Amino acid sequence: MFKPGASINESQNTGILKEIIETNITRKLIPKGLSWFGCMGGLSLLAFLIQLGTGIFLMFYFIPSPNEAAASFQRVSHSVPYGWLIQRIHSVGPHIMIGMVFSHMLRIYFKGIYRHPRELHWVSGANLLILTLLMYYTGGFLKANTAAELSKFQLTCFYTLHIAGIPLAMMFFMGMHFFMVRKTGIYEQL
Repeated sequence: MFKPGASINESQNTGILKEIIETNITRKLIPKGLSWFGCMGGLSLLAFLIQLGTGIFLMFYFIPSPNEAAASFQRVSHSVPYGWLIQRIHSVGPHIMIGMVFSHMLRIYFKGIYRHPRELHWVSGANLLILTLLMYYTGGFLKANTAAELSKFQLTCFYTLHIAGIPLAMMFFMGMHFFMVRKTGIYEQL
């Protein structure tokens, strides 16, 4: 708690935050021999963040109703400034992300990096692959069935799963994955 008359020194807070960022992020060295192919895990995270950003944008315009879903897709494509671009990025992004996740897992498998002490990295990564495929399926289902006869309940369930359920599970497994990578490192401890 604060003592009476004490004030927070903003430069001290900035210094603490800067030290945390430098210690945990910017001063970390990349292991020798790590190629671009070895960066597919980080690129998969970047693809996920792009999907998350474009998805949040589209969420403001999409109406999960059997009568209005197709019209909301059209409205984004034709009426919202740069909506067509964001919609395209969001629909092409999963293909790129799946390719990156698969290539990341193939590299881990063929290099044998999944062995002790990194077994749980492999398990969390496999769960992330499954969740990525589920995101792709639910997103494709929503796009393909906007004009079809679906009950409002079915459409709402798939929409909720796509925008909340699966992304939250993915964030949990990503947190677990990155925590374990932080502890045991990529090849050696970071």
